[in-house]
Amino acid sequence: MVSRNFNTIVLLLIISTILAFSGCKVGPNYKRPVTKVDSLFRFAESKDTNTIANIEWVKLFKDTVLHRLVNAGLQNNWDIRIAFARIEQARANFKIERGKQWPQLDATGQGGWYKQPSPGGQSLEYSSLQAYAGVSWEIDIWGKLRRSKEAARANLFSEMAYQQSVRISLINTIVSTYFDLLEYDNELVITSENIHILEQSLQLVKAKMIAGTASGLTVAQAEAELAQAKTQVPRLEMLLGEKENYLSTLLGENPHSIPRGLKMLDQINIPEIKTPGIPSQLILRRPDIMMAEQSLVSANANIGVARAMMLPSLNLSGTIGSAFNPTSMVYNAIGNLVAPIFGGGQLRAGVTKAQAQKQQMLVTYLQTINTSLKEVSNALIDVSKLHEIVLSQQVTVDAAQTAFDLSNQLYNAGYASYLDVITAQGLLFSSEISLSMAQSDELTALITLYTALGGGWK
Repeated sequence: MVSRNFNTIVLLLIISTILAFSGCKVGPNYKRPVTKVDSLFRFAESKDTNTIANIEWVKLFKDTVLHRLVNAGLQNNWDIRIAFARIEQARANFKIERGKQWPQLDATGQGGWYKQPSPGGQSLEYSSLQAYAGVSWEIDIWGKLRRSKEAARANLFSEMAYQQSVRISLINTIVSTYFDLLEYDNELVITSENIHILEQSLQLVKAKMIAGTASGLTVAQAEAELAQAKTQVPRLEMLLGEKENYLSTLLGENPHSIPRGLKMLDQINIPEIKTPGIPSQLILRRPDIMMAEQSLVSANANIGVARAMMLPSLNLSGTIGSAFNPTSMVYNAIGNLVAPIFGGGQLRAGVTKAQAQKQQMLVTYLQTINTSLKEVSNALIDVSKLHEIVLSQQVTVDAAQTAFDLSNQLYNAGYASYLDVITAQGLLFSSEISLSMAQSDELTALITLYTALGGGWK
């Protein structure tokens, strides 16, 4: 009898296994949406599939100080640490959903000692010990559990892509902020040199006033120009301090001074590959696009889960155990088939909800691709036009330097007023500042292009 019951349980388990692994999966299977992209980025000059995004970020920059800052940020940044925790959460959720496909086993034990009075003033003492093992299993006839696992896996991949997106965004921000620091340093040097020149000019006009060849008005003009130039120093020092505090926070550290390495114009290693590649590469490279696609995969799988909820579900459970005193064996096996009949439209609405969520994720996916194409195109034209601006601004600086030198010569010879000297000096100062800013913008545009192409996460 015992053998026959045991064989029955084993047979049921075998049948259940066959049903679970050969059953169909309701709901649509995922297919990557067809996206229409051009064969060439706007403002790109080549269809070469080689791309600057293939270069490791560390090889893009010469500055070892910058390397250390970025590595510190990648290890300690708060957003990066949160992203890794989100991955662990998604991985655990995937394991939970995967575990639901298998039988759930549990064991219980119970023991006791009993004493009760009996006729004649005697007492009856006895003990008992019982142990049971139970199994329960939801048979995945319609693929509900497999679809749930599919959705959980997609969510895990989405969180991995999110972490990669945070990574490349962090590299971009740290590098750009470091470039800002170098640019402010450069402005401070230019301002200090301008102040030195104005101080020399003030001494010169004071000497001329004593000699009777310059008026008090000229001295006042020189003093005003010097005072105005000096006001730029605390402004730049304020900007530097705030930028250092911001960069410290990106590194996951308390505010502190930031070391400097190479000068601004010595930062970039000129890459051998200067082409951006082709638009279709973005779909497989940009983490935000991959994240959007995995959200779409998850939403697609959830449609199958919602549809399976409308169909009958089969649960099996069984128990085997023994009471050791007195000795006896207990077996049971139960099948439970539940079919939804009426729920006020909740289950059908669940399917509609899942379908609407998929449509939302589809639009988000397509929008993300569209946005990425715009970002690359913007970065391409920025790199191109900012280089032109730098070249033009360098010409302006050279011309302003010549004008300043001539104004000084003419003033000393008595053929120009001191106002001409002030005007030329102001033009030289502003053009040098503009050149410094344009050079910084060009460097930032290059790292923005690198990020827009999906570089930096591998």
